[in-house]
Amino acid sequence: MSSLRSLQHDISPHGEDQDDEDGANEIIMALDMKDNNTIGCAYYIMYEETLCLQEDIPMAGIEIIETLLLQAEATTVVIHNRAPSKMVDFLERHAQDLDGSQVSGMLQGVYVLRTVGTADFKPDKGQEKLANLDEQIFGLQSTVLSDAAGGGDEFEVDGDSAMQSKLMRLSTLINLDSRLSIGCAGAVMNELQRRRVVQYLPDDPEGDQAFCIKSITMFTLGNSMFVNADTLMSLQILGSEQHPNAQQAPDKAKTGAKEDLSVHGLVKSLAVTSQGKAHLRQLFLRPSNDLDLIAERHRTIAAFLRPDNTAVMVDIKKCLGRIKDVRTTISNLNKGVHQTNRMQGVKNGVWLTLLRFAHASIELAGLVHSLAAGKTLDILAKRSTVKWGVDPELDQLKHLFAGLENILAQVRMKLLQIMPEWARVHLVNCIFYPQLGFLVAVVLDPETGQGAYHGQGLNNDNWVKMFTNEGLVLYKTRMMKDLDQTYGDPYGQLVDKEIEIVHELGVRVLKHSDTLIAASELYGELDSLMALSFAAVQYHWTAPEMTVSNMIDIREGRHPLQELVVPAFIANPCHLSGGVGIEEEAEDSPTPDAQRLGPSMLIMTGPNHSGKSVYLKQVALIVFLAHVGSYVPADHAVIGLTDKILTRISTRESMAQSESAFAIDLRQAAFAINHVTHRSLVLIDEFGKGTNANDGAGLMTALLAHFRSLEDARPKVLVATHFHEIFENGFLAEDDEHLAFAHMDVRADFDAVEPDDQVTYLFRLVQGRSASSFGTQCAARNGVDKAVVERAEDLTLMLARNEDLRTACAKLAPAEEKRLEEAEGIARLFVEMNLLEPKRVRAGGPGVREMLGVLLGADEST
Repeated sequence: MSSLRSLQHDISPHGEDQDDEDGANEIIMALDMKDNNTIGCAYYIMYEETLCLQEDIPMAGIEIIETLLLQAEATTVVIHNRAPSKMVDFLERHAQDLDGSQVSGMLQGVYVLRTVGTADFKPDKGQEKLANLDEQIFGLQSTVLSDAAGGGDEFEVDGDSAMQSKLMRLSTLINLDSRLSIGCAGAVMNELQRRRVVQYLPDDPEGDQAFCIKSITMFTLGNSMFVNADTLMSLQILGSEQHPNAQQAPDKAKTGAKEDLSVHGLVKSLAVTSQGKAHLRQLFLRPSNDLDLIAERHRTIAAFLRPDNTAVMVDIKKCLGRIKDVRTTISNLNKGVHQTNRMQGVKNGVWLTLLRFAHASIELAGLVHSLAAGKTLDILAKRSTVKWGVDPELDQLKHLFAGLENILAQVRMKLLQIMPEWARVHLVNCIFYPQLGFLVAVVLDPETGQGAYHGQGLNNDNWVKMFTNEGLVLYKTRMMKDLDQTYGDPYGQLVDKEIEIVHELGVRVLKHSDTLIAASELYGELDSLMALSFAAVQYHWTAPEMTVSNMIDIREGRHPLQELVVPAFIANPCHLSGGVGIEEEAEDSPTPDAQRLGPSMLIMTGPNHSGKSVYLKQVALIVFLAHVGSYVPADHAVIGLTDKILTRISTRESMAQSESAFAIDLRQAAFAINHVTHRSLVLIDEFGKGTNANDGAGLMTALLAHFRSLEDARPKVLVATHFHEIFENGFLAEDDEHLAFAHMDVRADFDAVEPDDQVTYLFRLVQGRSASSFGTQCAARNGVDKAVVERAEDLTLMLARNEDLRTACAKLAPAEEKRLEEAEGIARLFVEMNLLEPKRVRAGGPGVREMLGVLLGADEST
């Protein structure tokens, strides 16, 4: 990653040539970092009066802070006085320019670094400040309290309810679970308040308009797909379940959670190092939008899957299994601890751990460079090496090896001069091979199996054939032997010298700890990519094709989790095309063919258990995995660049304890509306079912109509719904090329005796709408009483005939009518009784108890 010091002052938007606009162009950023390397960030753009919040970034490092600073181009950075020392050191170091020029007329540096108290970064205070912002920030359609629930009676809203309403409204714009970033937003707002107090008098009317916040938005880390916690959990990308003994665990630092069935869990189990598992989690938490990076990962996996690399990959996996993360080892060494406890023993102490790490690193370096087609892969080109300036002899060897290309070019020119003129066209190049030395490459003559030229016409020069490779014949000549004697094997000497120095790290490790940690992280990256390649083989995934066109073209796609838990999985296609974008560059616009690939919105109807939700999730997972850089569960997939995956699928528990399930659904839908772009993928599953049918159908119709109304900015939308009245009553116009319908095919046989035989699910995607949800058959298959199912079928038939359900439900069954008549007769007899006549009791007649017993339990003869 480029250093902040490489920023040129003359091209900065905050340079000296903009002194008059420095205040308007200022960007105030707040950063926070926890011990588990989770980073929160928020910044305020002065000239836009916009507050931007980043989702909390877990498992991040200093490089993420550098990326955030470069992306926002902050002029002021606010941190608290208890920030981690590594973050403080980095920010202080990069707060100064190399040329010493002043920025904004204040301090020297790219940004001004301010330190405040930790109270400014408290999430609860930041959340309260955000919730109390002007209602105009939330738009005219903001959530408000009404008296509908109270039946029209007047009532007063208390403070807690009002704040809860504000939090619900705020959650439609930002993720309230990003606690660190919310605390950073509070710190930014405190900084704005301080500036307002300093620059304006209390009664100055201009002060009320200064440093205002007119909009709030969530931003994404540069070149990363936006995936929030709702999406990660609803798609089962990441998942955990509580361990049975979690509540009894004495160690409070352990959460007691373990990995549940998830896509990340499938791949994680194939990694062999702890740093590899950690790097995999980073890949799944931050899928990339960098097409070059994604292509390189796909190319690396393809190289790993080559048949001629199978044996080497097995050896690399075994070698990686012996490599441990040396962070803890180096930390112990810094503390002066050679072994953490007596039971650990010398074998697991610091020194032998480092020695084993060095030996395994040397072995691994040889293995990865023996991979076929491995020399062109970035991950293998980033091998661990000793820095310049460590050893003069090594520096000289590196300098010689780096200059071999120029030496070989000069040798080739000299060779061309002494060769016959007719043979010059057959000379390809002079090259260097480690351990083989310098060689001459000429074109292969397929008829003779020799080189088209092999030294004819040269006196006292014996060209010795070494080997043939990809249409070339490699020869050792007298000139090449002279080069061997002059330079020897510089690569072998270089590697030998590096091995010698790496072994010396055992006594000088503290001076080279950064090198060891970088090597450990590099092995983790290698392990993670190998795990993705093993997953591709084990689960039969294929390489997707990434494109800038706003499209999804999947053939025979599968759900990576569902196919593992069913006897047979039916694959299905998906063809979608989003809008071209309002400000899309011409070169990034979709091609006409891609534009006609499919609709922008696909609405799925049909019965429960037919596979609608699985289909929605599998499309999103294929898009997600492609952006991770993984292969995907499909026979063929062309995936357009996608900036967000937004879901309204499952109702997830919220930090706001008083939110109902329907309120959470509304919040997810509102969040999608506020953050969607033409490159987003939106999944909507059964939205509106948490309220009455009329309101639910209206909300679903309005939501779909909103996405359709975006025209060129319309996203790619997948919908599953049971609200058939939306289409039966024409609430949503269907004559639109950007709208399509589909359902999962079923076969119905209502004459079958057994409920399981009445409906057969084929799980095959079929174009068009399905008019029935087969709800009663689903109820019968799931054990609902037969009488309840039959009554439900009668009511469903009445609804289809437009009959009045009130009259139908008011009519009693014959048995109920007879029972009602008997009850009426008993009541009439009871009214006719004279229970207060004392003479009958004195005369020996029946008492009140006996009379009631006769009335309620005896027949007429008694």
